[in-house]
Amino acid sequence: MVENPATALILSSVFIGLNNFFAGLIVRPQLLVGSFFAFPFYITPGQYVYEGMVTSLYKGSPKIVTADVGGGFFEYLVDTGVCVPQQPEPCQGTVSDFIDVFFGGVFTDDHISRNALILGGILILTRVLTFAGLKYIRYN
Repeated sequence: MVENPATALILSSVFIGLNNFFAGLIVRPQLLVGSFFAFPFYITPGQYVYEGMVTSLYKGSPKIVTADVGGGFFEYLVDTGVCVPQQPEPCQGTVSDFIDVFFGGVFTDDHISRNALILGGILILTRVLTFAGLKYIRYN
């Protein structure tokens, strides 16, 4: 609801950048939750889409992931006794465990219903605001 297309494009780019940053795509969500950036993390619609996609696709998956030595997933597998630090064969775990470690337990499949409701609310709100903007705002 801005006057010229150039301003609309700039605002769209800013929104997309903020959405990507606070959705957990660029910065892991466990670093955002409980910090100053928790508020933008929770109001960003991309976070709910990304969490739903990741958890519904990979949670409970029996597929195998090879851990890099010294990485967070490797340390998790050593701590849980799945791997031995100096073993010659690669250290492997499940995708489900990798998702838990990578996202610090913030993304869980228990949130899928909540995410759908929040996204539905955001969709309804944007439709109402779009209708109101088209009906009442005139640039002559």
